[in-house]
Amino acid sequence: MKPGDRVSVLGGSAFAEVRTVVPHNEPGWVSVLLDTSCDGPALIRTDTVLDVRRPEPEPADSDAEDDGPDTDVTVELTVTEVVEYNFPVGMTVPARIAADPEMLHEHLAENEELWLDDLDVTGAGGKTCISVHERTLDQASLVETA
Repeated sequence: MKPGDRVSVLGGSAFAEVRTVVPHNEPGWVSVLLDTSCDGPALIRTDTVLDVRRPEPEPADSDAEDDGPDTDVTVELTVTEVVEYNFPVGMTVPARIAADPEMLHEHLAENEELWLDDLDVTGAGGKTCISVHERTLDQASLVETA
């Protein structure tokens, strides 16, 4: 970090310019005077000196086993999903059934052929809204290649 550097602040929504960098009395730390009059909102005064330290990389896990080199494989997966489909379907039903929501539900549950062909499981037609409520990986097995 040196004078003139622009530092991202406020999660990247603004920048501050480094005016002065002074070594701190603790190793790895510096005191920085930022010019917050650049762009974006300022939450600190222009003359505020901040003590900062470059983040240190996390130490490697010494207990981790060496998995060896990566390799490309083909895996066969079995996945179960609980999916909700919302889609419009035009159909003809008796008037008394159409007038009663419970009877309409029962009639359509018993007569899937009235709507099943209109169920677009891919959503590619643009009229089906698909919501995945639950997904589980049931099985994974390596596919042997010749």
